[in-house]
Formats: sequence, structure tokens, C-alpha cells
Amino acid sequence: MLRPFLRSFVLWPLLFAPALVVQAQDAERVRIHGSHTLAYALTPAVAESWLRDIGYTGIRRSRPRVELTEIHAVRDGLPLVVEIASSDSARGFADLVEGRAQIAMMTRRPNAAELEAGWQLGDLASQDQEFAVALDGVAVVVARDHPLVRLDVTQLRRLFSGQARDWREFGAAAGEVHLHLLPAAGAVRDLMNERVMRGAAFGEAQLHVDAERLVAAVAADRNAIGLIPIGAHYGAGTRPLAIADGGRAVAPTQTEILSEDYPLTRRLYFYGGQMMGALSRSFALYAMARSGQRAVARSGHVAMTLVPGRVRRTMLGPAEYRQLVADAVRLPLSLRFNFAGGGESGVAASVYDSRTVRDLDRLRRFMQLPPNRGRRLLVVGFADASAGSSMAAMMMSNDRADLVAQELMTRGLRVEQARGMGTALPLAAAGSPGARYRNERVEIWML
Repeated sequence: MLRPFLRSFVLWPLLFAPALVVQAQDAERVRIHGSHTLAYALTPAVAESWLRDIGYTGIRRSRPRVELTEIHAVRDGLPLVVEIASSDSARGFADLVEGRAQIAMMTRRPNAAELEAGWQLGDLASQDQEFAVALDGVAVVVARDHPLVRLDVTQLRRLFSGQARDWREFGAAAGEVHLHLLPAAGAVRDLMNERVMRGAAFGEAQLHVDAERLVAAVAADRNAIGLIPIGAHYGAGTRPLAIADGGRAVAPTQTEILSEDYPLTRRLYFYGGQMMGALSRSFALYAMARSGQRAVARSGHVAMTLVPGRVRRTMLGPAEYRQLVADAVRLPLSLRFNFAGGGESGVAASVYDSRTVRDLDRLRRFMQLPPNRGRRLLVVGFADASAGSSMAAMMMSNDRADLVAQELMTRGLRVEQARGMGTALPLAAAGSPGARYRNERVEIWML
């Protein structure tokens, strides 16, 4: 039989346990569901930064289940839980539609069937509901002394499916192709399956636990080729290849990645309904702000920020284009537009896509920095071949350039010149899925 004081000692936690359970159950929740790529590091990092900056304390992370991360915090005595459920983009969007989540994490835009299912959510292409929070992507690396400088997507698929086994097929010296990959689960394989493999299985490859070891192995083997995240370091012994997807071959430089001209780049999104609630909207908007983007960068992804460039003479495009930008610095963005149908994001209130709306504001703030004040901008527009004739494409590209130039001047920025270049420098093959979205763009250069 327990002594009285021992009974009290045993029963004390039991008396308060129900209160603790009730407190946890009654905590307000921000439910964020979807892609494992975002759920793994990015969303928790942004959530913890957000909670600190809006005055929450006692911030702690727990893992009730493998696929669930919870971030607990308290403000003014009231508890809050940020619930981050990891699955995939499709499940996250379905949870948003069905009311089980306030925010969906996605590595792509909703497809036509999803848009139809989520019609009641509002305009999912608008900047009020679509939040392009980060970029990720894949770099294709070879040894620094490898003769190859570029590949197209078809060649890349042949290599990594194991169909191409000798480098002679690509104009290099004879040698057996050695594939190097990161483990099967991860953003690199996910993006490759989406953009390159298209149903083909990966061939036999040497697996590495991280990008650093993969890069070291490729550097030591002239017949090797590997895939790493675009944020990883190449090291002294390797270099990335330029990749073409029906248009010009683009290398994964900082400017080409941030502008999304490099074809193996994708956006990471948050989506919310038009009635998403104050806390969830606060979180999504925070992710787009400077502090949120710093958290994105700390999580290992590419933040959507403007960074200074440098004058770099271009050898691409028509002579008129090369002369126009000869003494200018390309800013790391390509402004793109909303289109209806054709697998794009549906009808939106703005002619600009959601990232472009925010990039215009980022550009205004960037040009207000002391080193940039008073500097002038060049606005260069491009069109897709779907415009029809070369004359129609030139008119379209001029219209796009003029539209953006007017937008910049409205924001108090100095525009030296706005010019269209028609269908020059396409990024995607005419008529391919998403070609118009990729090709019809506006570059910004700084003088």
C-alpha cells in the first residue's frame, strides 16, 4: 500500500495531465500540407523564423510521426502549433481543397484537373494566393577536363537511363559512361523524373550520401557524370554542363538560375485559398519578405532575391541585341506573364504572373539601394513563335517590353530604352508544353 505522500506524488501528474492535453488540443493550428521537398527543411525554417519575429516564445519542434513535423510556440499565454505534413504536391493541394490544410506546399503549379476541383478557392494564379517562395534544381556535373560542354534533355535522358553507355555518342573520346547519383528519395530525382526522365527508369549508378562526395568522385573520373542540387558547390575538379530543352543551351549560373532561364530549375510554391485566414496569410507573406527569404537560404534552397551582377559580354543573339546590352549588367530575373488554358495556371487578374508582380517590387527596392540610385535600365522583350509571323512576334515582344517599361517608370525607375527582339534566343521548342510561358519573357539590364 502506498504511503499518503507517495500517493500524492504519483497522482499529481495525473491531475494535471488532462489540462495539458486540453491545452495541446485547443491550440490554434496553421496547417501546411504537401511536398516533402518543402516540408523537410524549408517550411520548418521559415515557420520558426516567422514565429520568433511575430513575438512567439518557447518555440520547439516535435515529430509525432515520420511524415508530420509540429512547431509549438506561445504568445500572450495562447499556444499555437504549425503543422507541417509531408506527402506530395497532389496530396497537399487535395488537402487544401478539402479544408484539411490552409496552405499547400507544391513543387509545381496546379494542373487543369486540380484547378477545376479547387474552383471555389479563388484565383490560384494571383499573387494573393500563389507564393513562389524558393527555387531548386539540378546541375549536371562532369570532370573539369571533360570535353563535353552541353547536353540537350533527350541526351540527358539517354545517359541517365543507361541507354547511352559510351561517350563516343556525344562526340567525346571512347569511354564507358559512369553515372553518379544521390539516393533515390530527394528533390534531384524528383525534378529529373518530372523534366527529363518522363517515365524512363534510372540506369545503374554509383550512389553517394551527399553532393560533396558525389562531386569528389566525379572529379576523379574523366568518364563520370553526376547530378547535384543547384545550390551545391562544384569544387575545383568539376564543372556544370549547359542544358538545352528545345532552345538555347543554358548553363546554371546564378543569373540563369534566378531568372529561371536554366531549364532544370523549378519554383517551390505555397498556395492558399482566398479565405486562408490571418495567421496562415501572415506566414505566406512572411516567406516572401526579406527575413523569410533569409530563412529559405539557410534551409539550403535558392532564395527569390535580387543580387548584384557584373558586366559580362554576351555572344548570343542578334547583333542588335549584343550591341544593346554590351555595357550593361543583366539582373537575375526574367519577367513572365499569365496565360489562360494550355496547361498553364489559368485566368488571373494580373497580366503578370505572381512572381513577376513581386519581382517588380523587389526591383524597385533594389534600385533604391545606394550603389544603384540614379542608374538606368534596359528592358528587352522576347516572344514565342506561337505569335505567328516574325512581324507579329516582333510586335508582341515590343508590346511586352513597353508594358514593363511603363510599369517600372510608374515605380519611379529610369528606363533608358525598351526594345523587342521577337523570337530571338528561345528557351523552349515552339509548340512544346509551356513553351510560350518560357519564351515570352522580359529581361532587365542595368546601365
